[in-house]
Amino acid sequence: NWQEVEPAIFGTLLERALNPAERHKLGAHYTPRAYVERLVLPTLVEPLREEWGAVKAAAVTLASRGDLKAAIRETRAFHHRLCAVRVLDPACGSGNFLYVALEHLKRLEGEVLQLIESFGENMRLDLGGETVDPHQFLGIELNPRAATIAELVLWIGYLQWHHRNRGATEWPEPVLRAFRNIECRDAVLAYDEKGFAKDERGATRFVWDRRTMKTDPVTGRKVPDEKAVVPLDTFVNPRPAEWPQADYIVGNPPCLGTARMREDLGDCYTETLRAAYPAMPESADFVMFWWHKAAKETLAGRTRRFGFITTNSIRQTFNRRIVQAAMDEGIYLTFAIPDHPWIDAAECAAVRIAMTVGASSQPAPEAQLQRVVGETAHEKTGENEVQLDLVLSKVSADLTAGADVSGTVELKANAGLSSPGGKAPRLRLHYHS
Repeated sequence: NWQEVEPAIFGTLLERALNPAERHKLGAHYTPRAYVERLVLPTLVEPLREEWGAVKAAAVTLASRGDLKAAIRETRAFHHRLCAVRVLDPACGSGNFLYVALEHLKRLEGEVLQLIESFGENMRLDLGGETVDPHQFLGIELNPRAATIAELVLWIGYLQWHHRNRGATEWPEPVLRAFRNIECRDAVLAYDEKGFAKDERGATRFVWDRRTMKTDPVTGRKVPDEKAVVPLDTFVNPRPAEWPQADYIVGNPPCLGTARMREDLGDCYTETLRAAYPAMPESADFVMFWWHKAAKETLAGRTRRFGFITTNSIRQTFNRRIVQAAMDEGIYLTFAIPDHPWIDAAECAAVRIAMTVGASSQPAPEAQLQRVVGETAHEKTGENEVQLDLVLSKVSADLTAGADVSGTVELKANAGLSSPGGKAPRLRLHYHS
């Protein structure tokens, strides 16, 4: 009986089905419902409800004056806009963020229709008319299984809502529609063709697989196994990927640190991606390519707000430069949690993440900065229930309140007085056939 099945379970099932290497590469980690809502609400639900609050007040005022036609017209216009809102998750996985967004927009739509009916107009909602439905929720996902599941999750959630609110009547035909709103492709890198790199003799080049080790017979230490090689990928006409237009962008992109990109994505992909985004710092984390693209979409006026879960290292130097550059161009942080607990359920690894929401128009004088002041781990799931405090203030690029100190410079008077110590260069190993 699918009436009470939580569609989000598919995220857990998908994560468990992937091997660790594939899971890391795709960033396929189930996001708990509470964490999803913690980001979805400030990204798209709160601005829509703020708009609805103004429309509702105006409509009620018109109705109190006896102008019911104007009240209905005002409310219907908002409903029309609500049914045209487009939400994009450019790393949608099995669709949990889109499903939660759909559910909240259906709740808001219910309030709108209820107000219209209170004005005396019988507005019976059915699937064949203008309504909030899955075609408004767009996704990009690299894994074909996840992309298919995401579309299924949206339809299950949508049909569950219909059944709870309308009963098992008035089902239109066809019940499911092929909106093709979930695209199966790379969200940050586009190219015409993928092949294998060749050497000067035309032979395929190979590199170490970055995983297989062997024991050195002299030192006894683990060293790369030169026999464990894979073909070196190459990409024809690489360029930044394009995203479909959306009013709101929200999601949880792969949280790979810069040190893991070559290991999980491959040398050629990593180098090609960085070359396609020359404005990105060399040591930026993988997730920041999504953050950068969403900021550009927002600055161009194609998106109203964007919100992402990222590594909590977004506050560190190279990642912070991306945030600061966007803020210098006109992005404002309207919401942030700088350090939040996370759990990799498949590997039982505790990590830390951050949440940020950006907009291009000046928000209220004070944005929301939430900080974790308490954590309680659930014994069975490993998920953390957190207690948050709220600070209303301007949020800086380093996700702190008040004065922005991220742009400070070194004092010349301190030169020669301290040193971070020596740092070994990072080795890059290649093996050729």
